[in-house]
Amino acid sequence: MKKIIMLFMILFLVSCESIDPNYQWYTPREVISKMDQLMPGDILILSKGSRFREMWGHSVILNDEKKVVEFPGYFSGYQEVPLFTWADLDREVAIFRLKGIDDNFRAELMKEIELTINKKYGITFDKNFDKRLYCSQFVYDVFKKAGKTTGREIDLDSDGGSWVMPFDIMRSDLLNNIILE
Repeated sequence: MKKIIMLFMILFLVSCESIDPNYQWYTPREVISKMDQLMPGDILILSKGSRFREMWGHSVILNDEKKVVEFPGYFSGYQEVPLFTWADLDREVAIFRLKGIDDNFRAELMKEIELTINKKYGITFDKNFDKRLYCSQFVYDVFKKAGKTTGREIDLDSDGGSWVMPFDIMRSDLLNNIILE
């Protein structure tokens, strides 16, 4: 029991910084107003929030219609929502794009996203177990599978742990932080 409490304390301390100052962050309204600069396949990372389920951030992908595709939480599974639904979020957004992404990769990525529609949300400590998905595992999984199909090795987990979190993806050397003009 002491180990579990210690683990939660460590996780809490590590999670305290809500944004990483090494990246460009925007308000949701700024991102929405410059939506024309976003591309299908872009990864959006939400800053860490003050509530327990927000303490690791959140990650999503934009689909061909520039809708947010995500696994937001229990009882919801796969979800697509227009980006404007984020307008009143009290968190910051960072935008990332795979280096060297092309139309072929984007098409395969969209196919992989479609294959997750019937999957349920679930926390797992094995990022390669894809029967249930959580937000960042979904992003990691569909990029990895699209990479395999297109002959690219895509591992967005920057720290190589057994699970992948939003800030692990954000720190991947395979991604560019997008600066909106």
